[in-house]
Amino acid sequence: MLKVRTGYSFRSAVGSIGEAIEAFKAADATKAAIADTSSSYGFVRWKKACLAANLQPIYGVELAVSPDIHAKKVTTDYWSFFAVDDLEPLNQLVSTATSQFRYNPLITYEQAIDNPLIKVVGHRALLDRIESWAEDAELSRLWFGLSPAVSTGYFRSVQRTKFADRWVATSTNRYITEDQFGLYETICGRNANTQTYPQHFLSKDEWRREADRIGLTDEQAQDALENAERLFDDVTAELPKATLAKPERPDTLRNMCAEGAKRLGVDLSDETYADRLDRELGLIEDKGFEDYFYIMSDICSWARDRMLVGPARGSACGSLVCYLLRITTIDPIPHGLIFERFIDINRPDLPDVDVDFSDTKRHLVLEYIKQKYGEDRVSQLGTVGMYQPRSALNEVGGAFDIPKWETEAVLDTLIKRSSADSRAQDKLEDTINATKEGKQFATKYPFARVAYDMEGRPRYPGKHAAAILLTEKPVRTYVPVDERAGTTMCDKKDAEELDFLKIDALGLTQLSILEEAMEQAGVDRSVLDELEPNDPKAFEVMNDKKFTGIFQFMGAAVKSLATRIKFDRFDDFSALSALGRPGPLATGGADEWIAVRNGLKEPFYPHEVFKPYLEETLGVIIYQEQVMTIGREIGGLSWEDVTALRKAMSKSLGKEYFDQFGDKFKSGAESKGVPRETCEKLWDDMCAYGAWAFNKSHAVAYGRISYWCAWMKAYHPYEFAAATLTHEGDPKRQIEILRELAREDINYTPVDPEISDDKWRVKRKEGKTYLVGPVTAVKGIGPKMASQIISCRQLGAPLPERAQKLLANAVTPVDSLYPVRDAVARNCPPLDEMNILSEPVPLHKIGPDHHNKSFLVIVRIDKIKPNDENEEVYVARRGGKRISGPHTTRLILKISDDTDEIVAKVHRNHYDKLGKPIVELGGAGKVIYALKGQLAYLDGFRLFNIHRIKYLTRLA
Repeated sequence: MLKVRTGYSFRSAVGSIGEAIEAFKAADATKAAIADTSSSYGFVRWKKACLAANLQPIYGVELAVSPDIHAKKVTTDYWSFFAVDDLEPLNQLVSTATSQFRYNPLITYEQAIDNPLIKVVGHRALLDRIESWAEDAELSRLWFGLSPAVSTGYFRSVQRTKFADRWVATSTNRYITEDQFGLYETICGRNANTQTYPQHFLSKDEWRREADRIGLTDEQAQDALENAERLFDDVTAELPKATLAKPERPDTLRNMCAEGAKRLGVDLSDETYADRLDRELGLIEDKGFEDYFYIMSDICSWARDRMLVGPARGSACGSLVCYLLRITTIDPIPHGLIFERFIDINRPDLPDVDVDFSDTKRHLVLEYIKQKYGEDRVSQLGTVGMYQPRSALNEVGGAFDIPKWETEAVLDTLIKRSSADSRAQDKLEDTINATKEGKQFATKYPFARVAYDMEGRPRYPGKHAAAILLTEKPVRTYVPVDERAGTTMCDKKDAEELDFLKIDALGLTQLSILEEAMEQAGVDRSVLDELEPNDPKAFEVMNDKKFTGIFQFMGAAVKSLATRIKFDRFDDFSALSALGRPGPLATGGADEWIAVRNGLKEPFYPHEVFKPYLEETLGVIIYQEQVMTIGREIGGLSWEDVTALRKAMSKSLGKEYFDQFGDKFKSGAESKGVPRETCEKLWDDMCAYGAWAFNKSHAVAYGRISYWCAWMKAYHPYEFAAATLTHEGDPKRQIEILRELAREDINYTPVDPEISDDKWRVKRKEGKTYLVGPVTAVKGIGPKMASQIISCRQLGAPLPERAQKLLANAVTPVDSLYPVRDAVARNCPPLDEMNILSEPVPLHKIGPDHHNKSFLVIVRIDKIKPNDENEEVYVARRGGKRISGPHTTRLILKISDDTDEIVAKVHRNHYDKLGKPIVELGGAGKVIYALKGQLAYLDGFRLFNIHRIKYLTRLA
């Protein structure tokens, strides 16, 4: 009926695009109008679905209209507005509404009427306001919606005005079909509009029944239906395609590349470089991408002159043109990076250059782009968060008061599928219907099946973390802009469909750390890009296991791999960052690489023809570029084929997707002399390893940042530590950094009342160098007082009395590097006097050798979690077996000392004696105990089973 709301109304309506289209088709419509509340996020998908169903798409938005948008209590009526000749007036109106946000985006009656859009008035309009603004000339596009929400009194009031014949038949849908009411109530929660009139998409017969209730005559009802059918006869508005902004062209790209080559010392007379440059420039010209490269070169060059900018990330590092134009700082030739990984020769859309900027200065890049091209031509990209299995089931659990552990039991067994799977959006439904836990859950809570209907539906709009859109005309020419957030009402996929130029300007904290460290050390930013990639002192930092602060090497997985090799080449940084992920760790690829790297075994090549492609990575496929090159050079696959393979790898589509290229690859490899049996095995291996292969361009770029960190730590350890501490907000992590420095005889002062400011600083006094913490770390001193202290020092004025007292008796989170040890020494008698005769073992030394052995630990209790072992989730994991007897409660603890943390447990049979006192005392994070027990060590997981406890003290 005339128009429909969908789930893109975000928590004020539900219904998928497909369901809405089916409703129009069932009504024998030839046109289909979308009118979501304050949202155009569905437009691109609406167009695709309409064209596929042979329907003309009509684009509209529903907005709240108020007589006084500044009133203390705003009254509203909801009108629907539809584009006629083009979308720009609609986009402008929506943008205006978001700029006047009061609980909802709002427009005035004047703004609602004074525009060239088709307007369908709601069921609570102030008729005198409309009459005072609407001239007769405007009546051709002003209509009143005759829906089930219209009361008899309102209908009669309109009939007494000059709008008596301006009715159009419409629904007031909040959902598409009647059986979606439960879905609507669950998703919208308190916002659900529970009315007695129908709120689904009405058929003509259903609408006529509602018209009878209002008191319409047959003639009036027929007129409203006919008006609705004719309403969009003259509509021609289509979604416009964006055009690329026209940048300055200071010279030809070739000449600019030649200048870049001189600056970088690249010899373009070298045949390898000359051929590569010709190929890249040729493809860029053929695709009409020159302006894109002018824009990106200008932005990146501007930023590199003013802040620390990353080498770039992702496939852009495979482009020689990008390197010569200062878009990236990675020469792709020595690293064997592929240009076609960056620009897909089979697709017309622009490539993506993802660039990392110092996160404290990234906003300057956005400001520069606005200044350069015009503020109205630049916007940040919007996003649409979709319901995932976890968010759907958790929301249903909250709506129906289902215990958290019961929803978690289902989610723990969630069926996993690749995004290419036809049932990728049905994981929750299949889990509930196919698994034991799911079936038990559905039997106990049959109404909760609504959760799997939520999966894949829109949940909320948001802002992309990095993407900036740039257009030749104002952005509102193409899409509305949410003025509150400065974002487009379209997401990434929509932006690609509309041909927007998307610039990913990402903020990276590590760059801010490096930038600050270099400023304190007096080192120019340009030094980093000029570093030779083979500095022994940088490798020494890694070999000494000084990983704190090293980008990518602070996570447990990569750190663990890094301890198993001796660094002596830059490629180790790239390889380990790619290997330290779940795929290579689980499939053995990481272990294989390390074994060969350490000389414990020879690299394995399935056939000699593969050696040139795998030699660099010791016989192990690590990178997507290797799969692409082998596919092309050995398997005879086309660029289209290997590009599809690469995208499948990026999305983890898995072997079932790869196999469609298998026969062609095997035939190509056989023609190169590879035996059929070897081809079969190689293809299986490529699918297995290729499914987790990493983008080498990205690995090299991020490996460069890791190398920068190691170099800074080698040559400027104090400054690097100070900057790292400033940007690390977690006191526990700060203590870890300070401990590492202490082992290197680098000292620190938590705070100095005379010189501390708002950051960690390096101070030198009487031949000694040490770190000084900021005043902001002092308990009781917040940002405002810190600003006062710094200001007073600069002016030579006395500090506020309270600030003096706090600084004189300063307490900070890093007063002690060994808080557990120091608290025990400060507050407790010697262990033997407390009848503790065993020597305590530090947690970081507890490993496989301690399995099934008893020992003592002195620890802080960080988390206290008692639970009943007969809770359904645990019973389900035991295959339905319940614990008999009076003792079913156990205690799970997270314990830590000054070296490490592990999980501990009090068995149910000991809970009353050992567990209950811990629970009753509480004080998680503050209380220190001596615990005696036995370690269970399984596959790297450590569980400390407690047999005895003794309370010692509390932390200060």
